[in-house]
Amino acid sequence: MKKHWKHNSSLALAIVLLVLLPQQGAAVTMEQMMQSMDMLRGACQPKFKVTTEELDRMRSADFTMEHTKDLMCYTRCIAQMAGTVTKKGEFSATKAYAQLPIILPPEMLEAGMASVDACRDVQKPYKDSCEKIFYTTKCMAEVDPSKFTFP
Repeated sequence: MKKHWKHNSSLALAIVLLVLLPQQGAAVTMEQMMQSMDMLRGACQPKFKVTTEELDRMRSADFTMEHTKDLMCYTRCIAQMAGTVTKKGEFSATKAYAQLPIILPPEMLEAGMASVDACRDVQKPYKDSCEKIFYTTKCMAEVDPSKFTFP
């Protein structure tokens, strides 16, 4: 089952990138980023008991809702599909740095890199993979809420 999940995650990300991203070397637009985020949400949301309202709040950097296991594991699902999670289930700053220029429009890239810098070690006190990714994501939202968005 896990191999099937990893295969589907990689396949889904490849489809998102092929369908929505511009020609190689060209920057992604805000519209393309939002379309890819909607596709990622569509792939992960049905797997967890999370409401669209909760996800819309997270998209706008509001993490004040109850931090349920499903909500935390939803963030891990997104991070796995984005290719920023290690085999151990941890957030990888190295992988995130490689992905950000591909998935973010130029006007968000600097803020994205700064949030990775600021939040790369937030996961250390947590044992659970879902918690590690959730609290890293929450930290990134807090770094610059005006530049944060999430599927």
